[in-house]
Amino acid sequence: MDTPNGGGPKANAPIAATGNPAFVGAALMMVLSVSLFTISHGFVRTVGDEIHPFEIAFATSLFSFTFYLPWLFRTRFRTLRTNKIRIHWVRAFFNVGGVCGWYFALTLTPLADAVALALTGPLAITLGAVLFLGEPARVRRWVGMGIGIAGALLIIRPGFQQFNTGYWFVLLSISCTAGSRLLTKHLTQSEPSAVLGAWMALLQVPITFVLAIPFWSWPNPIQLAMMIAVGLLVGGAHYTLTVAYQRADVGAMEPFNFVRLVIAAMIGYFFFAENPDAWTWAGGVVIVASTTYVAHREAVRRRQEAG
Repeated sequence: MDTPNGGGPKANAPIAATGNPAFVGAALMMVLSVSLFTISHGFVRTVGDEIHPFEIAFATSLFSFTFYLPWLFRTRFRTLRTNKIRIHWVRAFFNVGGVCGWYFALTLTPLADAVALALTGPLAITLGAVLFLGEPARVRRWVGMGIGIAGALLIIRPGFQQFNTGYWFVLLSISCTAGSRLLTKHLTQSEPSAVLGAWMALLQVPITFVLAIPFWSWPNPIQLAMMIAVGLLVGGAHYTLTVAYQRADVGAMEPFNFVRLVIAAMIGYFFFAENPDAWTWAGGVVIVASTTYVAHREAVRRRQEAG
């Protein structure tokens, strides 16, 4: 999944003004990030018919880690020093659950449906912060989450269509990714984002390798190239997402997540003969609106508290 764990340049003060050149740059980075993520989903969908999702997850973790190697060699791996290695391991297991659940979902669910439903991820993180981190349960949060759930129900439409097994894997992925994000939030109080990203990428490699061994099949050159592409695309998406969030408020960036649904629909239509119905589009719009509202209100609250 699209967890912003990658390292990046030193964070600048977030900028919310849409006319500011820095905001335009952040918006372009956000669009690039969601585009890279969604293109990687298309590759996973293609190769997932013959290669097990656990093996794809291993390849993704391995090649994503190559993004950090130049930085780690330059710092002689000294930046990996930490006294919270156990939390890093737990976080990595959560993230592996999110990635593997997502890859299973992509092999079982129409691409646009999976992406639209996955847009509820920020709402799951908000709920987890209330339940497990003791953050206040403000009315606006509950309203935003309620609207987001309504959007998800528009996509799933329980009782009106057969419940796709892939939806369960999307929900599993959302839950595990939320757990990973909450632990990330805890770790950011003492460790820089680049270190968090490097540890995540490093620890996922042995975990996914162990999972992949029972299902291993040697990929042909085309399949290997696709899995390498997935890893590099995900690594680039993490980096550009981090840069976007450094340059602008999260709430200002959330509306651009709708680009994911558009690209997913195009990939599904042209490469997999999928045609998302009006309910998927409606649900996606409602979910993006709700997550944008929650993120915007949180950004406003942080600015008020800082002022």
